[in-house]
Amino acid sequence: MKVAAASVDSIESVAALKAGLHVGYPMYAEIDHHKIAADTGAHKQTGGREIMHATGFLVEPDGTINTAVYSTGPIGRFTASEIIRKVTFEQAQRS
Repeated sequence: MKVAAASVDSIESVAALKAGLHVGYPMYAEIDHHKIAADTGAHKQTGGREIMHATGFLVEPDGTINTAVYSTGPIGRFTASEIIRKVTFEQAQRS
């Protein structure tokens, strides 16, 4: 299983977050939230502060999306335990 994260935040901000979380997976910064939202259907908040709400994907090795979780606010995000549970379930189904 491979994990990656992406953010609209600055390179410096994401580097600080990664260091604080002590994670070994890639964390990408300064993504184009307009393009990502258009390509994936992620929810964008517009107005005084434009943001893209958290969107999580489990992606198959061939690049197809297995599961997508779209948030429109501060709840509705993948947790590590949910991802592990889903991957374990998928692996059992394929055995």
